[in-house]
Amino acid sequence: MPTDPARTTDVAALALEYGDRLLVGTVRDVHRAVAERAFRATRIVGGRVPESLHDAVATSIYGAISGVLRVSSGSVRALSARGVGRPVESTRLGRGVVAAVNGMVGDELRRLDDPQAITMAVRVDGADVPVTGWPLAEAFRDATSHIVLFLHGLCEDDESWNQGRRAHGTSYAERVGAETDGTPVFVRYNTGLHISENGKHLDALLRQLVESWPVRVTRVTLVGHSMGGLVARAATNHATATGGTWTGLVRDVVCLGTPHSGAVLEKAVHAGSRVLRFLPESRPFGHLLDTRSAGIVDLRHGYISADEWEGQDLTARWGLDRIAAAPLAHAEYHFVVATMGATQKHPLSAVLGDLLVHFSSAAGIGRSGPIVDGARFEYIPSAHHFALLNHPQVGDWLVTWIKASGRERRAIVAGEA
Repeated sequence: MPTDPARTTDVAALALEYGDRLLVGTVRDVHRAVAERAFRATRIVGGRVPESLHDAVATSIYGAISGVLRVSSGSVRALSARGVGRPVESTRLGRGVVAAVNGMVGDELRRLDDPQAITMAVRVDGADVPVTGWPLAEAFRDATSHIVLFLHGLCEDDESWNQGRRAHGTSYAERVGAETDGTPVFVRYNTGLHISENGKHLDALLRQLVESWPVRVTRVTLVGHSMGGLVARAATNHATATGGTWTGLVRDVVCLGTPHSGAVLEKAVHAGSRVLRFLPESRPFGHLLDTRSAGIVDLRHGYISADEWEGQDLTARWGLDRIAAAPLAHAEYHFVVATMGATQKHPLSAVLGDLLVHFSSAAGIGRSGPIVDGARFEYIPSAHHFALLNHPQVGDWLVTWIKASGRERRAIVAGEA
């Protein structure tokens, strides 16, 4: 039975709940740590009386604030249950908020069966399309035998690929549809889940998509931005291990700014959370940083297999040990790298990479060498991470790769005939 859609009142309730748990809780714990240090001196003169009075007042104040937020959250949830508030996904802004929330706490939303938890799905015009015969035929009336699947990154969604469309006049999907034999297909997923779990979901979705597609599928191209590239690799890895056949159709895997060996920003957040734990006054902020989702933590390492993280506390270690995941032998891997600076050696490039991912990580270079043997990489200077969602040069490359691979395939078939 389908669940009720998330409403604006659900978003408000969620904000109140996390405001109570994270913000109020963090401020309370910092206050407590500061007071503990301050009252050490007064204990010598006045004993614990001043401290006890302070603690009683502080406890009552924070308890009252917390109580108000909890009651307010419950009231807003009740309004949602009665249908008050418009469906949050009825607007582009609302869908963007849902995607961002899922990236931050999507694993917890899924555990709580919250209506805002995203389920992986094919998307058209901001809505889910069931992966069955008639709905797919209606949604993709001009379907070709070549599926070009687009996978967004952390806190993004299927509509993120339209970023900069007004400035550039087109998008990757429009160019693929107009200039190649491919049919663009967008997927939305909960980026707060483990990458390996999303890979498993994508494997299942692609099996069903290939089986139910309006025409016989002869080719699949995977295009992933940032985390999306890891999810694509996780899906092929899972399918290979479980005997999936759709991977035999994949000719190109395109990864745009993908942190194959980990993301700079997530590593910095991890290091920051460790440093903040040294002092009692800053320790609550370390706990706050550690509340990030499983998907975000996975980005620190570039993990695509559950074997790399199961049974380990990834918030307490760097997790540099990697388990090899064999690429598809018959597919070409294209890694697109960007840097903030005009060259790879520019100080901005060396420190920030593309702002979120370092050059070597996006190029697929790990501590012990290439993560994917034979992968080709292209370089975009003076560009940030999100520019790769819709960059004219990347669009040219994407069209060229699809066309070139198509010619090579036809030549091979003709030779065999």
